[in-house]
Amino acid sequence: MNSFPSTPTPTESATAVMPLDKWTVYWAWRGGLVSAFASATGISHTVNEDCCLHFPSAAAPMFCAVADGVGGGAYGEVASHALAQHCAAASREVYRNPARLVAWLKQGDAVVREAIALRSDQRGASTLVAAWFLSPGKAHLSNIGDCRAYCLRPRWFGKGWHIRQLTQDQTYANLKRNPPPGGSPGDPACMAGVGAVGEPPVTPVSLGEGELLLLCSDGLHKFVTDADLATITGTGLREGLWLQAICQRLVEAAQRNGSHDDISALLVQRRHWFGARRVYWLALLAALLAVWKWLV
Repeated sequence: MNSFPSTPTPTESATAVMPLDKWTVYWAWRGGLVSAFASATGISHTVNEDCCLHFPSAAAPMFCAVADGVGGGAYGEVASHALAQHCAAASREVYRNPARLVAWLKQGDAVVREAIALRSDQRGASTLVAAWFLSPGKAHLSNIGDCRAYCLRPRWFGKGWHIRQLTQDQTYANLKRNPPPGGSPGDPACMAGVGAVGEPPVTPVSLGEGELLLLCSDGLHKFVTDADLATITGTGLREGLWLQAICQRLVEAAQRNGSHDDISALLVQRRHWFGARRVYWLALLAALLAVWKWLV
């Protein structure tokens, strides 16, 4: 099993502090990233089997993930935690190279299996969606199973938010496979821990200033429509809510709509350059140029 800088509980963020180096300064100058999450235990579970993780910290995340322990398996909370930690431990050399990142994700199958074996002789597994940021505006995104990622972008003239699903659920139906006896076409066909990781996709993602990345478990996206995800998030931003409060609203919406599963939502937002919208800086530059032209 790979070592990890810290050992957060399944729904607790890693809190290591990023050193103040040229990489950190560069990201701050470019606006940087900020993240937060909310997670709730489903009424049918005694413990929350989801794991939300942002590392090194919520104020400067370079890795974010939501992992979901597969129902019916042993120690789902252990499986999700082990998989998320393994993915967070990928070095920059690994996550910048898609082929190496795929290989790293496949190794997560053995990591989860070993973590479960320390506690039980039964099998357990986890699904996952994760993002490794190459810069504030670019990331590599991957998923195993039916955890999802969305991109949320403001529409022109402030008329709401546009939402786009970035991942495809790896279910039996989507992969055109027959589910096992007692299974459903909507069940995840890919998962880590039972030799069913498959070939995890690695997708390049671009994130503009002010835009958001939403990572979530199926306990959320199966019970809240894409349109409502966008509306709740956009309304929260317009009201000036912190990202964690918006995530909590998303979780509560799923609960109101009848979700009995564990529910997790993690938002990552790219800040504007120097903390302000670029249009403001352009306006200031235009004003300064006008003054300079008038003076000369």
